[in-house]
Amino acid sequence: MKPLKELEIVVGLCERDGRLLLIQRKDTNQQWDHAWEFPGGKLEEGESAEDAIAREIKEETGLTVSSSTFFGMHHHDWDLPDKTLRVHIHCFHCVVGDGDVVIEVDKAYQHAWPTITEALSYDSLSANQDILKRFIACTDIEHGLK
Repeated sequence: MKPLKELEIVVGLCERDGRLLLIQRKDTNQQWDHAWEFPGGKLEEGESAEDAIAREIKEETGLTVSSSTFFGMHHHDWDLPDKTLRVHIHCFHCVVGDGDVVIEVDKAYQHAWPTITEALSYDSLSANQDILKRFIACTDIEHGLK
């Protein structure tokens, strides 16, 4: 049996003008390379999920979160060659301010602002698709979270 590694992370569905920010991941793992995902990352020691999502979005995109709303937890297991990676994902809907997206070129190829419906057709990680579907289920697209 492979060892189990658990991580607690945050992801932000960053919205601007009815569109969501997706970033095309650059990764040495072929399973994840070129996949589209929402910005996010690991919580730091003692950090709240709310603080982590604002920090991660700023670090990964240069954008400032003007408001964030938690809409659920998602749990996903990744079967890797040397271990099973279990991620516990705090999911946030984030409204971001104006400004250009500045992606980390060593971690991403490009970014896009698809509509919520268009985002479903992007080649993204299965966890990302699950989170997006959950967001759609709990969202009135015209008026925000239910």
